[in-house]
Formats: sequence, structure tokens, C-alpha cells
Amino acid sequence: MKVSVVVETLNIDANENALDTLLDKLAPQLADAELVVTLASSNPRVSLARPIRWVELPRSAGYYEHKNAGFAATTGDIVAFIDGDCDPSPGWLAALTAPFADGARVVAGATSYPGALAPLANQLDFPYFDTRRRPFEATTPAPPKAVLNFFANNVAFARDAFPHYPAITPMFKGACQVLALRLAEAGLAIAFAPDARVTHAWPDDAREWIETRLLRGADTTQLLPFVLAAHAPRIKPAAERLGPLPALALFGLRAINATWSALRHGPTLRGLALVAGVTAVDTVGAIAAPAVYRWVA
Repeated sequence: MKVSVVVETLNIDANENALDTLLDKLAPQLADAELVVTLASSNPRVSLARPIRWVELPRSAGYYEHKNAGFAATTGDIVAFIDGDCDPSPGWLAALTAPFADGARVVAGATSYPGALAPLANQLDFPYFDTRRRPFEATTPAPPKAVLNFFANNVAFARDAFPHYPAITPMFKGACQVLALRLAEAGLAIAFAPDARVTHAWPDDAREWIETRLLRGADTTQLLPFVLAAHAPRIKPAAERLGPLPALALFGLRAINATWSALRHGPTLRGLALVAGVTAVDTVGAIAAPAVYRWVA
């Protein structure tokens, strides 16, 4: 089966050095794979000695527009997605595409932050949920083989299993979670490849961190109706009347679990500070979602 790899560079603003570094790391894994790179500027001068299909989009194009346009430019039977600000493990592509030989149609890889705070930060931002709805971290040694969700920075699709990311407005980066719900409704299982690991960069500075957290909080409020419609349709109307309160309840439960993890596994002080900061800013984002989307996104 022919494999295509789509690299989205929106997160690195087509930074030539960052893109060059990523493509150098990908090069040994690509073999005969087709490489497609989406960007919002003219083709950068990269040193990778292999053909690249460049897909230029308007600067106004969003994250999932890059994903959809990148897919449209591919010809592979399997299409793998990675973000420009992610660092793939040496065996990333082989691990991500291996389950297709056993009949998988959609495969999620494991995304992790770097550093000592990674397990806790993964629990907050990159939880995967197995088919028994038990959450686990991307760093869990023996995760389940099927999950209910995926993240668009590390996923692969059989060509005929990708219906394109839905256009949901306003929303920051929740469309992959909505697509996962729709795949489940269509009866398409999401296989999990724990060895297909990418390391996601932390935000560049405090301002980017705050803006990202505000948007994540707003997205939680926007996503809840989709989740409830899929898993608890009877309580969806009542929950919607409560506004951001259900999202705040989720943040509270998440904070309790993450605090316990920080106390048990450390690093304690930095871990507790991370949990407090994430919970506080996400809460503001959920409460002020319309304003967040209007002024931050």
C-alpha cells in the first residue's frame, strides 16, 4: 500500500529552520512514501533531497483547512498526518501504519509533551479514551488497542475512511474530536498505536500559552453538546441549559485527578502549579467562550 505523509506548518509559521529539522528527522522513515507539506507562504528552501508536494493556502486558512487541503493533494492508500511542531520518534511512521496490515481503517498515535511534566501535561491535554471509556495517558506502558478519540497531529487514515474534518465555527482545535465521534457512529474503530510517538512542543512563550489555554477552555464548552449527543442524548438538553457549568465540572474533576497524580508521582510543586494554572485559565476560556473566539482565535 502506498503511504502519504501530510505535514502541516501552520503551527510553525513556515519557519524554514523548524521545517528543515522536522523533514530531516522524517527522511529516514519515508522510504517510498509521498510527502505533502501545507504552508501559508511561498515554498521555503529546505534541504531535504526528495520530492515534496507543496500546498500553499491563504494566511487566513485554519488548522483543519490545512489538514483537508493536504489530504486532497495526496494519492496514497494510507494518509498519515503530523504537525510541524511535533518531533516524531524514529519508528513513528512504521508504527502508525502497521495496524493497517491487520485491517485497521483509522490509527491514532501517541502524542506527548517533553520533559519531567510530560505525564501530567499529557493527562491534562492528550488523554486517550479506550472503548471501555477508561482514560489513560499517552505514556501508559500497555494502553488498550482501540480508542474513542484521536489528535490530528498524529493520526493515519485509509484513504476511503477519511471524510474530511468538519467545519465547526467557532472552534479552535476540536474538530478532530467531533470527527472521532462521527467515525464511531459510522462503526469505524480507531486503532491505537502506542509506539507511534510524537513529542509536541510546548508553547513558545507565556502569551501563547495563555491564548492556547483560553481557546482550549472555550473548545470544551463547544464540544460538550457533540459528546453528549453521542453518549448521553437524554441529558443533552438539560446540560445545554446550564451553559459553561458542565465544562467547569469537568475541569474540577480533571484537576482533582491531576493533583493526585502530581502528589503521587511528582514533580510536586511544578505539577501543582501546572494544574492550578491550566484549570484557572481554561475556566476563564469556558466562561468567556464567545469573547475568546472573537478576540483570541
